[in-house]
Formats: sequence, structure tokens, C-alpha cells
Amino acid sequence: MDDGEPSTIYVDGKNTAGPWDGTLEHPYRYIQDGIYNAEEGDTVFVFNATYRETIAISLSLNLVGINKETTIIDGGHSGSVVQILADCVTLSGFTISNSGNNSDNAGVMIQGSYSLIIENNIQRNLYYGVYAAKGENTLYHNNFIKNKYQAFDVHADNTWDDGYPQGGNFWSDYSGVDTDEDGIGEIPYPTGNSSSDRYPLIHPYGSIVNENTSTIFLTIQGAIDDDTTLNGHHIFVKNGQYDEHVCIDKALLVQGEDHTDTVINGNQTGTVVTIKNNSVTLTDFTIKSSGNGTRDAGVTIKATHSLITRNIIEDNYQGILLTSDAMDNIISHNSIDLNRWNGLMLDSGCTGTFILENSIADNFFAGIGMTQTSNNFIFHNNIMRNRHNAYDDGGNIWDDGYPSGGNYWDDYTGVDQLNGPGQNKPGSDGIGDTPYAIPSGVNKDRYPYMEPYTTTDTIPPVLQVLSPQNGLYIGGNRLFPGLFKHGTIIFGQITITAEAVDYQSGISNVSFYVDDMMNPKAKIKQPPYQWTWTQRSLLFHKHTIAVVAQDNAGNANDVIFIVHRYF
Repeated sequence: MDDGEPSTIYVDGKNTAGPWDGTLEHPYRYIQDGIYNAEEGDTVFVFNATYRETIAISLSLNLVGINKETTIIDGGHSGSVVQILADCVTLSGFTISNSGNNSDNAGVMIQGSYSLIIENNIQRNLYYGVYAAKGENTLYHNNFIKNKYQAFDVHADNTWDDGYPQGGNFWSDYSGVDTDEDGIGEIPYPTGNSSSDRYPLIHPYGSIVNENTSTIFLTIQGAIDDDTTLNGHHIFVKNGQYDEHVCIDKALLVQGEDHTDTVINGNQTGTVVTIKNNSVTLTDFTIKSSGNGTRDAGVTIKATHSLITRNIIEDNYQGILLTSDAMDNIISHNSIDLNRWNGLMLDSGCTGTFILENSIADNFFAGIGMTQTSNNFIFHNNIMRNRHNAYDDGGNIWDDGYPSGGNYWDDYTGVDQLNGPGQNKPGSDGIGDTPYAIPSGVNKDRYPYMEPYTTTDTIPPVLQVLSPQNGLYIGGNRLFPGLFKHGTIIFGQITITAEAVDYQSGISNVSFYVDDMMNPKAKIKQPPYQWTWTQRSLLFHKHTIAVVAQDNAGNANDVIFIVHRYF
């Protein structure tokens, strides 16, 4: 610029057709073109793309990628990927990978001083991740991942961290421990010639983020405790194992990237996660390895209106413990398995808990234990292979009524031979005909499932034909049902009425057939499910009627019966 002020030059690898002048409207295609056209103090700003090039920086400038996860410089296994030849360079926001395999090759080769290398992924380079040929540079909050040699400091006077508690870099081959749970290893990481990263990070930098403020933290607890983290904020945790004990005392959404690969590990001490504030959501974690005390748990809830969902909770003493202060919480869609005592334990006075659609299996003592607690609701769970699947001496509700149903119990011995409660007609609705008694009290699951509950609807609708039934019908009116117990005789038109329900996916339609099962006379999509048969029957009087209900998952149920119709 003519006034001597620093300018910003833009690069976007997706601008393959040009024109290219480094403006926001016409960014350069290659990073090296942006550098060639920069002046001292300028910023070269690089948008998301994979840049298959090696670059050399021969003047003082800022080279900044928009996002280190998606702004990639790939050296193609040829030479050093980024060479810093000048002093006072800032390099930030890139994934830098695939250097050559010679001893003078590196992901980042530093041949100047006073540069800042910050917040990059430096990974899978065939020789050095960083080779610092000169001193007085600063490198921190970078992730060094699976380079042949992570780093080498020739002069041993470069700074490899930002002090405590900000920390240094993440090293994928670091073997130190973090006993005080601050996200920083307690043993320095050597970087060559007696230099070291004094405060190596336990997790890759950027693993724990407050999505509302974009602030990065080194631990889950640090993200919760920070003064800028407010009620209603979203703490997102990337995959990895986090060896810490977490106390959530704000109304937060705390979410893992994937419930099988984002692990909070208590290392066999205490309770792993404690919820002390109302309106917390805890989701998508594996939570394991509490201590072995009777009050140690994977999750302890001491608050109200919280949601615990889509977690794996295993190898704890109590899987989930709800104290007497816990009211109106929801425990749903979790796998609460293989805990050392109970899967879930509800203290006396705990009320209003909804426990639904969980797998509660293989816990050493009880799947669900309730003592002197009432007005909790438990349904649509699969409760299996626990020493005692449940015990309850209070007044709790163990089903959601009919046809929604209760829970699946692997020790249920009842049968399913009737199509609905109180029905005498044979058939199957997927629900046992007799209740399941909950031990230690008088509670019952009135509608136990015959097969494990699944959100995939595999159960046909419940269907009942209300009219016509056995009897004589004249003008649509049923007469003398006691005299016609084994047949249906109809004079004139008749309205066929059915009742169909399907709790999981809902009714799609009810179809009515007369003699021809290929071509329905009517297909009704909304209740009332009825069709009036008006066509005269002059010569042929015996007819086969079929009513077919189909749910939105494609399951069907039918009722077929014979009638004699005249006129």
C-alpha cells in the first residue's frame, strides 16, 4: 500500500480459474504467490483448502490459516514443507504434513529468529516435525502428531511453551501423567540439546471448546469453571480420554464428540461426574471407572431438570446415583452396563425422574434400585442379566400404559397370546398378557415387552374390528347378537368400523377389502377408520372381508372374517 500500512493478501485454493490479484474477491490460488506479493508486516490470510506445495517465507509477515483442521499444506514428501528464512514471522492456523525423508527436511524448518509458531497441527512428516536451526523463537499450542522426530532445537534457546497455566504443545508420543488434572503433564517433553517443553499438553490443543465464546480449554473442568462460561453455554469435547473428575455447577450443555470415543475416566477414585446445578445436559460420553465406595458413581445428580442422554456408563460402583435432592430429571438412551453394584440407584425422596429407552444390563447387583422413593417413571428400557433386574419398595410407575408398553425384562416368563389387554381374541401385540412384578414391593410393569425394546418399529399395529361382529344386521343396526354367536348376516348396506393404534411409528392407513385382496375398496389415512359398503349383493351372498392396518414403518396387521349379505 502507498501509505506504508500493512495489508492483507488473500489465498484460496478453490479459486482455480482466476483472476488472481490477492484481493478478497480474487484471491491467489497458491500460498507461495501470496507470499511473493507481500511486503514486510503484511498478513497472508489463507482459506480452507489442501495446498499441495512447499513454501518459503523470506520476509517478516503473518501467515494465517482460517482453520488448522481444514487448511492443509501438504509437502508431498519432498523437502521441507514450510521454510522460515526471515525473522519475526508468525505461522498459525495450518495442518502441515508430509515433508521429505532426509535429515534436512521438516514440516517447519526455522532458519530465523523471533518467530511465533502457534496453533498448528504438525503431523506425519517423514523426518522432523519442527527443526529450529536458530534460537529465540516461540512455539506453543501446536499439536505434534506422529512425526518421525517430533522436534529438534539446535541452539536450545527457543521457548516451547507459554508458561503455566497456559501450557505448551501436545506431543502424540508423550508418556507423562497428569495427577492434578490440569491438562498439563508433570514431566517436561525434551526437544533436543537440553531444551524442553516444560508444560506439555495432555490433549491436543483445541479438544475442549466453549462453542459460545470460541475459547479453548485444557480440561473439561477448566471450561466449566472459567468466568466467561455462563449458564446456557455449550462445552464441546473432542474424542479422547480425559482423566479427570468433573463437577458441573452451571446450567450447561456438556457434549462429547462421540459416545464411544470421548471418555471421562475417574481412574477408580471418587465420582466421575457430579451434577450440582439445575438444567444440565450431559451427552455423548463414555463415563467410567469411579471409585469403589458405596456413594461413588459414574454420574451423581444433585439437581433438577437435567438430561443425561446417549452416554455409555460402565465400570463404576453405581452407574448413576440420584440423591434425595434430584427431582424431575430425565435419564434416556444410555447404555448403563457392567457397573460394580447398581446400574441406577435412586435415593429416598428422589421424585419425578423419567428413565426411558436405556440399556441396563450386566450390573453386578441391581439394574435399577429404588428405596423409599415414589413418583418416578420407568419405561421402554431393556433390563437384562443383572443379578436383580430391579427392586422398588416405593410407589413408582413402571410402564407407559397400553399400547405404549413398559420395559423388556429378560427374566419375564409370561406369554403373548392375546391381542391387547382385556381382549379374548387370540393374537400378538408384542406385550405380555400378565404383568411383571417388581421385587421388594407391590409395583408392577403392567405391559412388559416380549422382545427388547427398539426405536426401530418392528411391532405391527394393534387392530380390532368394532363393526360388524357376530349377529344380524338390518339397516346397519345389530339385532339378536345372542342368537347369532357364530355368524354375521347382513341385510342392506353396512359400515365397517375398525380401531387401529401404533405407538411407535403411528398408523399410515387402514384398508378395506371385499373378496379381492389385491384391490382395496377404500384406504383410510385418518381416524375414524370406517367404510360403508353400499354395493348390492343380489346373487352371491357369502363374502370375505379383510381389514388391514399398516404403520409408518411398513408393519401390517389384518383381521379377516366371513359375512353373509343380502340385498
